[in-house]
Amino acid sequence: MQSDTKHDQGKRAGQVAESKAKHYLESQGLRFIMQNFRVPQGEIDLIFKDMQQWVFVEVKYRGSSIRGHAAEYFTASKRSKMNKAIMCFLQQRNLNIHHTSLRIDVIAIDDTKLTWLDSV
Repeated sequence: MQSDTKHDQGKRAGQVAESKAKHYLESQGLRFIMQNFRVPQGEIDLIFKDMQQWVFVEVKYRGSSIRGHAAEYFTASKRSKMNKAIMCFLQQRNLNIHHTSLRIDVIAIDDTKLTWLDSV
């Protein structure tokens, strides 16, 4: 029972972090497209357009830095899964990877401090 509560708390914290990231990026002039694009190959937390460029955003949240900072949790494995999800997203919209401007950004939130890492 305890683990369900911790899981639910973690899920809620993740949703709050994604909402905070979404509002922050909108305030920076990016145009929100969608949230939580999921395919079997992976997931994309947030998708925006920055002028004509697609921006795929991974949101990482840590309530405490005891086990490391949020940005450190954007691992090579997570990036690989995200790249696969991006390919699916582009295919579903008939967008050619070679002719589509895109980038991957990370929003790292450590407790209340938000850091935007663009083009990671």
